[in-house]
Amino acid sequence: MGSELLVVSWDELFRDVVKLGKEIRESGFEPNLLVAVARGGWVIGRIISDVLGLKKAAGITIAFYEEVGRAGKAPIITQPLNVDVSRLKVLVVDDIVDSGATLKVAVNHVKEKGAGEVRSAAPYVKPWSKFEPDYYVKKVDKWVVFPYEYFETVESLKRLGEDVSVENLVKAGFDKEHLKMVDGVEGAP
Repeated sequence: MGSELLVVSWDELFRDVVKLGKEIRESGFEPNLLVAVARGGWVIGRIISDVLGLKKAAGITIAFYEEVGRAGKAPIITQPLNVDVSRLKVLVVDDIVDSGATLKVAVNHVKEKGAGEVRSAAPYVKPWSKFEPDYYVKKVDKWVVFPYEYFETVESLKRLGEDVSVENLVKAGFDKEHLKMVDGVEGAP
């Protein structure tokens, strides 16, 4: 495969996000609100809110990536925060920090809305990121494929001219049983 991928399993993701949540809890930070950056931050935010016992959550949607490994020109807020964060302690979460631009835009947006304190978290961070979250678990230098984005990733790889056969995708780290459910995979039943 032309693109170097790190395919994360559901089990690995769960373990890493629980570890992240415990790190946040052990730091003494007690947020009043969790803001998940859509779409990747939704799953992460739900698990972290469970670890922290945090019931209040909101979302912000930011568009940036167009294809596997290809970012747009700049992150754009397509759905702004729609809750009052005045004087609240807010935790902003996403699934990965690549360039750092998306998380930086999200954190600044929450600050501009009047939050008292804002911290950020993501399980995975790229070593070249220009914005490092307050909390993270691992630095990774490959394109991360999350278990909740198999369909999207396969379609993107096809558009990039990659071989999306079951054999090739399994070699890249995809789960064979999960691939059987994904539309457009060559050789899947």
